[in-house]
Amino acid sequence: MSLTIGDILPTISGNVTQLKAVILADFRQTEINIGYHAGRLSQGYTLLLLKSMPQPDDFELHGTTLRSGGRFGLPGETQAQEDLRGSVHGSILQERGAHGYRNMQEGGLRHVALNGPDRLVKILPTTRHDGGMSAAAQYPMGGGFLQWDLKKPGLPFLCAAEFRSDGTVKTKDQVYRINSGDFLTDYPEREKLQRFLQQA
Repeated sequence: MSLTIGDILPTISGNVTQLKAVILADFRQTEINIGYHAGRLSQGYTLLLLKSMPQPDDFELHGTTLRSGGRFGLPGETQAQEDLRGSVHGSILQERGAHGYRNMQEGGLRHVALNGPDRLVKILPTTRHDGGMSAAAQYPMGGGFLQWDLKKPGLPFLCAAEFRSDGTVKTKDQVYRINSGDFLTDYPEREKLQRFLQQA
């Protein structure tokens, strides 16, 4: 997929979380929060911001990033082990039925927003999924942040920022230096970037 900072992308699906899972001062902490293996974000990533609220028909509940892949238990070393893990989505549907499931979705929507730290985001790592790595190695249990799965493309995402491996972040109109190693330089840059990401 070709990405241009500042564009609105209507073709995004898959897992989303909230902006508060993205830690500007430490990409490793972001990896831990999301449930990525160490180093997955070291080459950078692109951050997409959702620009309209989803409706219940748009997403499935995958619990939190503690549930790697939206499944119960620890991620498996083999595909056979992965296939044995029950899904959060299926479990809720079985226990509560379609009406109860929708009630949970509607309740969840009350905890997200179109701006601020609770807005929904998607992280696209420069280091892509590796089919040769096990789920256990590639997607460890995360830090417990919201995890929903957008079932189909169509919702508008702003391609907001490119986080680079050199500690800079490029937006459409500016480059922020957020991890130069000089706290007095980095902190105000992080503050400005965080404000942009919460409001864009």
